[in-house]
This record gives sequence, structure tokens and C-alpha cells, in this order.
Amino acid sequence: MLIRLVKNSRAALLMAALAGGLFAFKNSSQLAEFRLSGHIPDADNIPVSLVYDVYGTAETLVTDTIRHGEFTLRCPVKEVMNVSLTYRKGKSMYSYPVILEPGKATFTLTATGLSQVSGAKYNNWILGYQRDSAYVQVDREVFRMRQPGAATGAEAEWEGIQLFMKRFDIRSVYLQGVLNNKKDPSAAAIAAVMLELEPDRNAAMEVVNKAAVRLGENSYVVRQARRLDKSQAERIALRQGKMIGENYIDFNLPDVNGKYIRLGDAVTNNKYTLLQFWASWCVPCRAEIPELKSLYGSFHSKGLEIVSFSMDNNRVAWQKASEKEQLSWPNVSDLLADKSPVVKGYPVNGIPANVIIDQQGKIVASNLTGKDLEEKIKSLFP
Repeated sequence: MLIRLVKNSRAALLMAALAGGLFAFKNSSQLAEFRLSGHIPDADNIPVSLVYDVYGTAETLVTDTIRHGEFTLRCPVKEVMNVSLTYRKGKSMYSYPVILEPGKATFTLTATGLSQVSGAKYNNWILGYQRDSAYVQVDREVFRMRQPGAATGAEAEWEGIQLFMKRFDIRSVYLQGVLNNKKDPSAAAIAAVMLELEPDRNAAMEVVNKAAVRLGENSYVVRQARRLDKSQAERIALRQGKMIGENYIDFNLPDVNGKYIRLGDAVTNNKYTLLQFWASWCVPCRAEIPELKSLYGSFHSKGLEIVSFSMDNNRVAWQKASEKEQLSWPNVSDLLADKSPVVKGYPVNGIPANVIIDQQGKIVASNLTGKDLEEKIKSLFP
């Protein structure tokens, strides 16, 4: 919805804020203002800024100086949008999400380093996961594990992976709820960008396309989502198609129980073999496992085999993730992560990654995900 204000009145601004959408004004004197008051402990005489367009050319909107932990940022608002609060302390750069909108909000950095923004409609809504009790508790546990004297080693690393994934899931599920709301296009488009169009890029862009009808193609959030979509499509295109027509590279490696598995045996004994690269710490890798299970259940009896190769270097994490995911197919690793000769031999420049190998040992597809992978597998088993 495009809302044009002809009078600079509090009532008009309030109606616009409640309705959501793109804010358009005739001249700068009519712009609504966002005021963010903040507290950052142990910071003094440090510049702090609101910055936008992290997927294009970053631009600073406004800057203040932190004095004894306190700051106030005031910025005109043309459109409700996601921005970042950034500052540098020593050699470290810090960045936290904020929603630019008409009104007043408060930024607080907790003792664990978790940012919490509240006090205005969109910050309360879109960033609500920051104040979710489960999210706050997981954040505290993550902070505890990073303190001097905390447990180290393989078991501690696995616990850290679990906490990271739990925190990621809470945030993701929350933002997906915002993404799927039917009433506010600004909130939906912002959630799509904050999710980086995950877990389903096509579905997220359908939401953005609907938002664009109301917000307009010149909307900053719509343009940001389109740039992100284009960038991801280009990266996928570069990865897909690698090694097609080439011979597969064989290996003989142990599974989680120490039994050696030869890739060549799977290739010669099945019509097609999907070699899948994953890791215990890879959120999208583990998120696609249910889809792989579905494909395996539908096509294994017809001649599809899956062989998973873990890019872990932590045996405990690999074993426990495997137990948790209950993979029904061979699952091997040399525990050399990205230094593995297997990884260097295949088109792996990010995971999840995969190749599909026919019974003659030729690679027929690579790095397909989601619907593309499903449709390719179906086409191989008409």
C-alpha cells in the first residue's frame, strides 16, 4: 500500500504507521522521524551509526557518539526498512538489526551481547524473537560456553553446535511467521530479507512479489530482496552444471561405525547415486535431510542410492548428528573437512553440495537443491 501524506500531522503519521507500507513524502520537511535511544555497556567516545543496504553499497544514514554507554540516533524515515546499528570497539566491528520506522525505540545490549530493540511497532513485531524467553535462554547458554574456563573439546563443540542450531531455529520460525502474515507487506518483505530468502527462496520471492504490488518496485525493501534473489541465483548457476559428463571420483571411507564404504559399489549397483556433502554444523544441510529422506523412500526401490559425505573434523559431532538425523543410507567421512581430497575433487565451494552419478559412472547433475533436485530425481525415474 502506497500512503501519501499531504499534511505533516501526528494523526496522519500514526495512521500510516499502523497501516504499514511505503512512506512517500513531497519534500524533506514532511519526513517522519525515527528516534533510537540506546545503551551499550562499557562503551565511551565511540561513533555509532545506522547503516542500510548491506546487499548493495552500504550507506550511513546517521551517526552519533556513544557517551558513557548512551547514545541517541535521529533519522528521517522515507520507508519502513531493515537497517543495521554498527559501531567499532577496538579491532572488532559490531552490527545489530534495527527496523527504521516512524516513532521512538530503545536499543539495549544485554550482558551476553544480545541486542533487544523495542518501543515501536515494527521493532516490537519483527524483532520480537530477541525477547522470546527461549531465545534469551539459549543466548545465555551460548555466552556461558564462550567464557574463560568453559569446557572445551569435542563434546563441548557438539553442545555448541546444538545451541547454535536451536537459536537459529527459534529466530527462523519466528521470522517465517512474520513473512507469512497476510496483512502487512512491509513486515513480510523485511522478514524475507532478514531470512535471506530461506528456507525456500521461490516461496519467499512470491511474498516479495505480492508486497511489491502494494509497496512499488522502488521500495527499498523490495529492491533489497530482488538484489539478494539475483545474487543467490547467480551463485547457484555458477555451482550447478559443474562436472556434468565427467567421470566420478571414487573413494573408500569409513562410516560412523567404522565400516568402509566404497562409492564405486553404490554406483555400479544402482541406476543413479546421489553423493551428498553435508556437516553437523551446517544448518541448511540438515534442514534438507527430510527432503532427502522423502526422495530416498520414493526412489530407492527403483534404483536410487544416496551416499552422504560429512565435512566434519569432529568425530563426536559427526556421530551425534548422524544419530539425531537417522540417515538410512551410507554416511562416510575422512574427518578432514575442506582439506579432504574428496572435497577437492568435486564441485564443493559451499554446502550443501551434491552430484548425481549414473550407473556408468558419469556425472549427470550437480548442486541441485529443493524443487530442482526433486524434479531432477523424478525425471530420472519416469
